Amino acid sequence: MRSGKASDRSLCHYGNVSCVRCCLPHIGGDACLADSGAEKTDLPAEGSPPNRPGSSNRYLGPHDIVMKFKNFNPLKDPQIEASQYEDCFADVGRTEMERRFSDRRKLFLEMYDRERPVQSLRHYMKAAQRNEGYKYQPPASAGPASMFIGGAVSRERSQKGELPECQLLGFVDGNGSVGCMAHPRAETSRGYDGRDRVGFFHHTGCCESVGCEASREFQFLSSSAMKIFDRAVDGMSWYEYSRHATSVLVYYLRGFDCLLQKLDARGLLETLTLEQLVAFTNSLYDGWPLRRSGRSTHHSPIPASVPMNALDILLTDIPLAERIMYIALDTLVLQDQFAARLLQARDHVESRMEKSSCLFL
Repeated sequence: MRSGKASDRSLCHYGNVSCVRCCLPHIGGDACLADSGAEKTDLPAEGSPPNRPGSSNRYLGPHDIVMKFKNFNPLKDPQIEASQYEDCFADVGRTEMERRFSDRRKLFLEMYDRERPVQSLRHYMKAAQRNEGYKYQPPASAGPASMFIGGAVSRERSQKGELPECQLLGFVDGNGSVGCMAHPRAETSRGYDGRDRVGFFHHTGCCESVGCEASREFQFLSSSAMKIFDRAVDGMSWYEYSRHATSVLVYYLRGFDCLLQKLDARGLLETLTLEQLVAFTNSLYDGWPLRRSGRSTHHSPIPASVPMNALDILLTDIPLAERIMYIALDTLVLQDQFAARLLQARDHVESRMEKSSCLFL
C-alpha cells in the first residue's frame, strides 16, 4: 500500500546527530497530552514522566509545540516501541547524561584492548557499572526476551542505577557524537564489533531487533516533509534530537504529508517554520467538517452504510498520502457517502490553503 520506495536515510543517525531514545529508559521524549479543553495547562511538569492518556489526538512535539492529529496507524499510538520502557521514567537531563558519556569514553579508551576485545570489554563494563553505582540485574540476559526486560521494570525503581541501561552508550569520538562505543564504525572500537559480546542486550543485531515504528515511517517521508523535518531539527544536540525529533514529529509529518506536498507544489512551503505549519494544521483539524463528533446517531442496517474506520479509509482507492491525511484529521463518514464526502474534504482543504496562502508568503 506504500506510495513509493523507502529511502536509505536513517532516523537513528541523521546528519550530525543520533537518536539514542531506545537505549535510555530515562530520557523522556515527545508525549501524548491528556484530554482537556486547555491547550497547554496539562503539559508534563519538568522532570516528570510524560502523560499516557487514552486517545486525545493531541501530542507534544519539538519545542513544546502541541500538535493535533490522529495517528495514521490505527493499531499504535505515536511512540517508539523499542524495549517497552522508554518514557516511563523522569528524564535525568542532558548535563547528567553527557557527564556519563564523557566518563565512559575516557574509561573505555583506557581499558579497551584491541588484541583482547572480548575480555577487555567485559572488564570495562564491570568498571563502568561500578563507577556509576549500577545495581540493575536483568532476570534474563540472552535471546529475544532481553529486548523486553524493561517492560517489567516497576516505575518505583527510578533511583540512580536501578534502571536497565547499557554502559556501552557514550561518546564514540572526540566530537561528542553519541552512539555505541563497541560499534565497528565507532572511533572507540577501532573496527571491532563488540555489541553482542557485552552489555544489556546480549544478542547479535540489537539495532535491527529494535521495533521502532517511527524509524520505519521516516524512510517514507516525501521530500516536502523532509524540508520541514530539516528545519525542525536544525541546530539540535543529540539530546534534543533523541528527545524531541523522533516519534511524534515523524508521525505528524507522515499524517499531513499529502498537504505538505500540495503546499510545496504552490511554493508555499519554502519559508514555513514548524510552528507556522502546525498552527495551520491545528486550525485545519479544529475546523474539519467531517469530524467524528458529527456522526449520525441513526445506524443503518445496510452494510454499505456503516461508518468507515481507519482501516476502511486505508483500503480506499485514492493516493495513500491522502488516505493517511484523512485519518490524521480524524475523519469519519458512512461508506455509501464516501465519494461525496471526498469531494467535500478536498474542496475544504483547497479552500483553507487559499485563505491561508497570504499568511505563508
